[in-house]
Amino acid sequence: NTTSALLSLAASKTGSAAAKKTSSGTPSTNAEVAKLAAALAFASLACTSSFAQDKPGRYVMNPVEGGFARLDTETGVMSICKPPAKDAAAPANWTCMPVADQASAQQEQARKLEAQNNELKAEVKRMEDLLGLNGEKPKEPEMRAERPRQEFKLPSEQDVDKALSYFESLVKKFHDSMKRLEGRLAEKSDI
Repeated sequence: NTTSALLSLAASKTGSAAAKKTSSGTPSTNAEVAKLAAALAFASLACTSSFAQDKPGRYVMNPVEGGFARLDTETGVMSICKPPAKDAAAPANWTCMPVADQASAQQEQARKLEAQNNELKAEVKRMEDLLGLNGEKPKEPEMRAERPRQEFKLPSEQDVDKALSYFESLVKKFHDSMKRLEGRLAEKSDI
């Protein structure tokens, strides 16, 4: 017990004043009386403050239909506690199930949406920076390698003549193939 420990501490602080009593049962000097009074005053203050610091239990229980409502005073979680079923074969303990807290679910959803919104804002800013819509010069993506810039050159007359003669020979071969095919078809139709 805290009170008895404090009282024994106070008695030991006074030294042997309590042991030095006269035959009439009173302390021998005024100094010893003052020490004893101070020790008792200290002990009573310490006991009062220790009792003031005691707080009620962690849970507050209130009767409800079919059981008890239990409030956890530290976390604020509310639970409904019900007795075991009467038809159970083995003895069971009371069960406490937390009550769905709609406010905390809404707060969690709001936190998720806020995080998603921040991600989207960051993506929009990155895209604006990339396209140069925020007033800055557009940045090239870091992943893309620089292509060497080549200047477009027009073909020379010789290159054009070479391409045309190639195309002309291709058309001539196609035309000859078509004539041979027509000839074969004509032979088959005569038979």
